[in-house]
Amino acid sequence: MQNRILAGTALIVAAASLAACTTRPVVVNTPGPGSTTIQVPVPATADMSLTNAVQASLKSTLGTDAAGVSVRVEDGTVYLAGHVATAALRDQAIRAAQGTAGVKAVVATALVVS
Repeated sequence: MQNRILAGTALIVAAASLAACTTRPVVVNTPGPGSTTIQVPVPATADMSLTNAVQASLKSTLGTDAAGVSVRVEDGTVYLAGHVATAALRDQAIRAAQGTAGVKAVVATALVVS
């Protein structure tokens, strides 16, 4: 009985620690031709979480127009890049990023109107 409790506790701890993780692709050389790509869990960082929040805000604000905008975050500064159809959409993207909790600054010099 005690082993079951310990196993259950270990499972809960493992699940909780993985909940704060994300994955990244890693290419592994395998015998024979080609290679295999696997997803490896890595701890989620504050910048990763903020990237996800800004992307969600952009999708909510711009809808399908958000597909042309890429987001990169470094130490709370959001870098927007890509293409939007109008200056108004560019301004909306910048305001949406600025309005996301945790954003310190927004740099949108690489977000162009095309």
